Amino acid sequence: MYSFVDAMSLTMFIPLFQIASGEGSASSTGTSDVFMQVFNYLNLKPTVNSVLLIMLFFFLLKAAFRYFDVYYRVLATSYFNKKIRSNLLSNISNLKYSKFVTLNFGTIQNSVTAEILSINNAFSQYVSVVQNIIFVLVYIGLSFLTNPKFTIIVIIGGWLSRFLFKSLYRSSQSLSYSITNENNKLSSLVLQQVTNFKYLKSTALMKNYLNKINATVDDIEKDVIVLGKTSAKVMSFREPIIVVFLLIAIYIQVNIIGGTFSSIIVILLFFYRAFGSLMSVQQSWTAFLKYVGSIVHYEKFTAELKSEKETQDGMAFEGFETNIQLKNISFQYNDKSKVIDGVSLDIPKNKTLAFVGKSGSGKTTLVNILCGLLSPTSGEVLVDSKKLKDYSIDTFRSKIGFISQETVVFNDTLFNNVTFWSPKNEANLKRFNDVIQQVDLTDFVEKAELKEDIALGDNGVVMSGGQRQRLSIARELYKNIELLILDEATSALDSQTEKFIQESVDSLKGKITIVVIAHRLSTIKNADSIVLINAGKLESQGNYNELLQISPTFAKMVSLQEL
Repeated sequence: MYSFVDAMSLTMFIPLFQIASGEGSASSTGTSDVFMQVFNYLNLKPTVNSVLLIMLFFFLLKAAFRYFDVYYRVLATSYFNKKIRSNLLSNISNLKYSKFVTLNFGTIQNSVTAEILSINNAFSQYVSVVQNIIFVLVYIGLSFLTNPKFTIIVIIGGWLSRFLFKSLYRSSQSLSYSITNENNKLSSLVLQQVTNFKYLKSTALMKNYLNKINATVDDIEKDVIVLGKTSAKVMSFREPIIVVFLLIAIYIQVNIIGGTFSSIIVILLFFYRAFGSLMSVQQSWTAFLKYVGSIVHYEKFTAELKSEKETQDGMAFEGFETNIQLKNISFQYNDKSKVIDGVSLDIPKNKTLAFVGKSGSGKTTLVNILCGLLSPTSGEVLVDSKKLKDYSIDTFRSKIGFISQETVVFNDTLFNNVTFWSPKNEANLKRFNDVIQQVDLTDFVEKAELKEDIALGDNGVVMSGGQRQRLSIARELYKNIELLILDEATSALDSQTEKFIQESVDSLKGKITIVVIAHRLSTIKNADSIVLINAGKLESQGNYNELLQISPTFAKMVSLQEL
């Protein structure tokens, strides 16, 4: 509406002024007939004063629509940004774990940050294209009412001009795709630099890796420069080419059709305005094409994520009463050999079970299947004799506590890390203090100036390794879990801290079900049952003393660790 009113307010008054001043040239045009009908409908005489009054009305109307236009753009852009970003994050969050581990993390990071901004810019440019097309249509429509033949000649010339820019537009699209892919690569490289900073720094390999990053930056810069050169060509030659076609149209009108120049002077004013808008259309379209790569990347990436979405259909899991069973479980990645081969296992409620075996034997894969992160290639996971896949998997996972060697600490307060951003009310604070005392972090809290509101920094930089591991245990205890999984949780700790963590875990024995993946066999002596995994198969099972007697492999492992 803003575009339409703006066009009307600046164009309709030329023939009106001609009528008001008594010029006869306008009286023979279709435009003047339309405006005379408007005047008769409004019961106004076509005078200068009435024209000025209508002009004022249109400009006030234009100002009102302009306000709503700008304000609505802000609302639309804000909503658009939120919608596509939340949509992308939701698709990532709902992704199957087996698919997630195959993704390039740089692509994820770049998609959620830089690519979203590029898509937003594309959206803004596209809206500008639509708005300016409305300008062009209004001006050309008024011109057509005045002189159809001349208008058609100019339209044909404008249509032909697009072929001159077609190859440049195609080149812009291709470069846009290339820049998007290179940005994904750059994000991945930077992410790896941050993750492996200590190694690169300590081994003097940082400069070599930096050269690799700079090579990618150079590739991006080259594409950006070529894209800028292409855009410059379009912007530089667009106006001269349009003027050439306009001059040809004037020549045909005057010398071939036989019209007079004065008969098209009003139309030239229309087309002057129309060409200004047309140039804005082409300029916005050129800018839009620079971001096409981001749009295509977003669509393809979103489609890829949706195709591997994890479903949450099924019953709500309230807890289990007797046991969790793995029945003849096998698992393999694609066409590769089996990682897990025919494992059957019973995990009784409130018992402690330990998995041991060489690296790569399949222990972690087995735990991932137990958590529902991976679906077995064959076999079933049963909970109280009901299939796990019949439950809504997230309701099952909500009852699981998971502690790994790589502790999870968020850049937030201690309270929020333990309670996972639960409201800080009296009940939650009491529960927080109880678990903090249980994992022996009370001294850490008391010494902190802000107590439980102490900021832990990136990866818990203000805490020691042992304190971070205690924090991990506290978080799981706070959740009211039924199954606690420890994936080599103490292997990176010193003996004294390891002993304390082990004592904390032992204190839970008999209260919840515990599954431990152990590297240090000393940590599993008190387990109710130890499962020896070898090459994806269950080789032996029993308590510590039983396995020493029946399994030479386990006895050798114990001997090597001098236990």
